Amino acid sequence: MTIEEANRLIIASLTGPYEEREAASISSLVMERLTGMPKSLRLLHKKNPFTAKQQEVFQQWLAELLRQRPVQYVMGEAWFGPFAFYVDENVLIPRPETEELVDWLLKDNVTADPGKSVLDIGTGSGCIPVYIKKKRKDLHVMGADISEEALKIAKRNALANDAEIRFYLSDVRDPMQTEKLPYADLIISNPPYIPEKQKALLDKHVRDFEPALALFVPDEDPIMFYKIIGEFAIQKMNPGGRLFLEIHHDYAKNIVEWYQEKGFLLELKKDFSGNNRMIKAWRN
Repeated sequence: MTIEEANRLIIASLTGPYEEREAASISSLVMERLTGMPKSLRLLHKKNPFTAKQQEVFQQWLAELLRQRPVQYVMGEAWFGPFAFYVDENVLIPRPETEELVDWLLKDNVTADPGKSVLDIGTGSGCIPVYIKKKRKDLHVMGADISEEALKIAKRNALANDAEIRFYLSDVRDPMQTEKLPYADLIISNPPYIPEKQKALLDKHVRDFEPALALFVPDEDPIMFYKIIGEFAIQKMNPGGRLFLEIHHDYAKNIVEWYQEKGFLLELKKDFSGNNRMIKAWRN
């Protein structure tokens, strides 16, 4: 099988479960990982045959992709900004919207002061704290998660990216546990925010493979984690600190109103698609 034939086979096999453009995007990721060549070089060498090992891995990966297992889990790799992260079903796959949230934090005037502390709540793969630490080595960066398996992955990614980060096993729903978490100048989080009733509307590759613990919230209180993190920030965010949160655009109004009632000042920010997807909150 040649590089060209393999590429065509992936696209043809995945068109249906995915739109053709998304199938082509998945194929490009797979082919680059398998061949070690960018698209321009793959076009030049499209008639090159696979090695026996490449053929074996290709067949394994294609079988998993046909189950609609996300390509990032299949390859064990996802990119967040310019950094590669190991991912599997224990952690969410990093999203571009979250990159926007992190970049917003890094541009804040509070972050500009050297030596500030940053805490990521629900750190998952560790992509947020690792990204921050790689961009700002002077910051004291921490991550917390309820999942021991997620923290193992976060620690693995921090080590692989040479990022010194302190991690904490903690359930933010339990005040006894959050009491043990450190104070911070900046708190950031991409918490669960999808109501259970919307589960059936999600794509199969999200619904069936990404961790439910990191995705879903009760229908009766879809902003529960924003309340929990807000109360935590009141207790543990240092004076003059900032809170950065990724949000569900359907509940932006509810979240803003709750934070304002708690005495926070807010800035609501749209993502690159024009949706209300993040807030910055602080207290005078």
